[in-house]
Amino acid sequence: MKYAKNIPPTDKNLSKQLIKEGWTKIKEPSNFIVATLLSIPFMLLTGLISFYIISFFNPPFADAIRTTFYTGSFSVTIKLEYILFIYLTVLLHELLHAVFIPNFMQSEKTYFGIRPWGGFVYTTEKLEKNRFLLISLAPFLILSVILPIVLGLLDLLNGLLAFLILLNAIASSVDFLNAVLIIFQVPKGATIVNNGFETYYKNI
Repeated sequence: MKYAKNIPPTDKNLSKQLIKEGWTKIKEPSNFIVATLLSIPFMLLTGLISFYIISFFNPPFADAIRTTFYTGSFSVTIKLEYILFIYLTVLLHELLHAVFIPNFMQSEKTYFGIRPWGGFVYTTEKLEKNRFLLISLAPFLILSVILPIVLGLLDLLNGLLAFLILLNAIASSVDFLNAVLIIFQVPKGATIVNNGFETYYKNI
């Protein structure tokens, strides 16, 4: 796995080669901004799923969120450690994407990056459909579904952790969008490969 400042751009020559070899391009957003806008409904979905789990174990946090939502008023105290915790959450989110990529540490086709707006993990390794879905959804399922349940059962789900878990859930919206695009466009058992912001599939 290599560090990269940005997701590698689409290689147009590779796109032509993939199509020539029988790969099919899926219909998807052409850039991250469009993907983020289209993922807004999934922000609501992932946020609500995680919120209701959190509310079961930490009612005061849930009440504070509801009050903020209904009144539209809130105050924010920005501390350096809070920013650090947010970036650590982003790092963990991206690492959870990476660990489900086969042989990710040795892969020359897998890239990892952290930017001011967030992070990314990108790979051009050929992946089976189910593996691609697992990679896409793992950070949400582990950090925003399983983790709050475990912390709640151990009575360790404090306000800061609840906030970070909810933030991760909302940030998983683009991952959900990608998963939905794959579920409805890629046939069962097909292999998937990325080329920049383009995704192709083929039955191999």
